[in-house]
Amino acid sequence: MDQYVKISIDSRRDTIFNSFNVNDKFKKKIDDLFKKIEELGKTCKDSADFEAKFAASPLNQEYMDLFTELATAGAVKPLDDKAKKEQDQSMAEAVAEGVMSTAADNVKRAVLPTRASIHQKAYDEARKIPGVGEALHVKQYADLFGGFRRAKKAKEEQEQLKKELEDDKKD
Repeated sequence: MDQYVKISIDSRRDTIFNSFNVNDKFKKKIDDLFKKIEELGKTCKDSADFEAKFAASPLNQEYMDLFTELATAGAVKPLDDKAKKEQDQSMAEAVAEGVMSTAADNVKRAVLPTRASIHQKAYDEARKIPGVGEALHVKQYADLFGGFRRAKKAKEEQEQLKKELEDDKKD
């Protein structure tokens, strides 16, 4: 068996024994499950292959169900002082990391310009250039009047269609 597959299997086994007070009834069940997991591990070329096959196999669900059974049987080991401190420190670090990440995202949003603001700034600067500013004004008015012209043409086409429909009804 690949050494990394063995490490993966052993770490799963250690997690159970480090987290729960295992009695003889559960010890047999755990041993039987890990025999099956080791058989699966022997068929895998490396740890990635093992993890993929384990995740897709019913053994994964059996492993997860074992945690539930042990927890509902009241077999959870209480944390010692060192483990409690490590857990508290880990939680504090996670909260601090989340707060800092959120703060950094908020600063980015507040400081970094949006695409529209960059476009507007470039447009404003271009308008200050002699000749370019006037050309932009002309284009702006042409677009405005073009829109009016298109709207007028669309209205005329609508009226023409109405007239044709009325004429068809009369016939």
